[in-house]
Amino acid sequence: LGVVKKVRNSHFATLRAFFNAPPSCSSSYVAVAATASTITVVVAAPPPPADTTATDRSSIPHDFQCPISMELMEQPVIAPDGFSYEQAEITTWLASHHTSPMTGEQMATEPLILNKSLRNAITAWKEKHLHR
Repeated sequence: LGVVKKVRNSHFATLRAFFNAPPSCSSSYVAVAATASTITVVVAAPPPPADTTATDRSSIPHDFQCPISMELMEQPVIAPDGFSYEQAEITTWLASHHTSPMTGEQMATEPLILNKSLRNAITAWKEKHLHR
């Protein structure tokens, strides 16, 4: 135990650097086990800090998620198929496809119309649920 404590206290910075542990990693996240023939060092990153601005993806209303990326939309647009998508996602999709991502049917590549009502609803939802 004395060797373990000495290694932990005197060589922690070296161990952290060698194992590429984050700077926030303290000595309490290093475990050293020694036997007559081997020394085992385990460096574990600390748990991430509690993030009060994040939310579980399952709690995002389905209509606020882009059907392509399944991420919360920031700039929702209405495509010619009548569905709303994140502008960057549908633009990328339409660069290589001429079909609707939702129906698979042929679809024009424009116009893409900003869905202001949906954007406002998403903004209101974010203010209520993400910024506590």
